Amino acid sequence: MKSTILTGISFLFALSASAQNLNKADSIKNATLQLTNNTGPVVEFAIPVITPKPVLVEAVQSSMSKGTNAGFQVEIPEVTPDQIEKNLENDLRNKTKSKVAKNNNEYAIQGTLLTSISDKPLNVYVILTKLDSSTRAVYFFEQDSVFISESVDANKSNLSKEYIRAFALNQYKEQTQTRIKNETNKLEALEKDLKKLMSQNESLHSDIKSLESSINNANMDIKANEGAQELKTKEIYKQKELVATIKEKETKKTAEKVLNDLNKENKKLRSEHESLNQKTVKYRAEIESHKVKIRTNLEDQYLKNQAISKQRAYLRGVQAMAEKIR
Repeated sequence: MKSTILTGISFLFALSASAQNLNKADSIKNATLQLTNNTGPVVEFAIPVITPKPVLVEAVQSSMSKGTNAGFQVEIPEVTPDQIEKNLENDLRNKTKSKVAKNNNEYAIQGTLLTSISDKPLNVYVILTKLDSSTRAVYFFEQDSVFISESVDANKSNLSKEYIRAFALNQYKEQTQTRIKNETNKLEALEKDLKKLMSQNESLHSDIKSLESSINNANMDIKANEGAQELKTKEIYKQKELVATIKEKETKKTAEKVLNDLNKENKKLRSEHESLNQKTVKYRAEIESHKVKIRTNLEDQYLKNQAISKQRAYLRGVQAMAEKIR
């Protein structure tokens, strides 16, 4: 992976180098586009095929608060008991004001009207058990003190299975939609990170352009300073010649003061010249530092693009899986 990244980055800087024959403004603009947007080829990840887990209801004999009785068992994929507890209670309280009582992991309601199973009130007991990546739900339907089973009433047994499977499927689908939302949030966060990296890259290029402008201004000031030094040196030379010819003491003293002032001014010019040169050295160092940051930024952009591509493929896989839940 690192070799691929470095190859992509080297390619980008080769492009940048080939643009140096352009005028300076175009070169900077070109480099900005290349180094900001061309972060190397993005690997296209294959959309994974995610097969939805089956939701099957089977008749069982299982223990509950009223002993061992006939019931129906289902495993609800990708959910935990606490995630479906509220939905279970609301589902059991259909068309009744009865409350669901909870004792450890058993949920019980007396006299609820589940018309999809029976037109008579039912006592319903549900035991939820957390598994590794699912929840096992065991339902018991009691009518007139008899627990529904295929041997007691085949029709109500089948209706009970349909009722349970419908609830389990809804919980699986709901949790899958939550999963899709979470994966979408991850994708959006990655895209936001990439946008931030690109903005940082553009800012670095803008800083480089500003530093190059500062170097140009400093170079102009250096040339002006050198011109001023040349003139000042000529003035000093002439003033020295003048001082050498003066015999009168006071006049010579005045001329020497002028010469001294000229030397001070020339010293100040040399100091300014040194300061301007130091500034250009500093600006160039900052430009090189920014170029290093740009290379790192490009590697980060490349990796972020790969992560986005991978996450987008995975999200599409989950979305496709959600459509297959039956």
